[in-house]
Amino acid sequence: MSISASPTSVRFDEDSMWVNLSDGRVLGVPLAWFPRLVNSTPEQREQVRLSSRGLH
Repeated sequence: MSISASPTSVRFDEDSMWVNLSDGRVLGVPLAWFPRLVNSTPEQREQVRLSSRGLH
């Protein structure tokens, strides 16, 4: 049985990044963990794209 799930979408709010996974889970992590994201504008965060290697 495989327990891995791939990201399907990402969104941001004022303090967190939310990643939806293919198995239905949603992971939320503080933007403070990612200096480049916490210092970016909401418009810049909207440009983030998912790939098999992560967020770009």
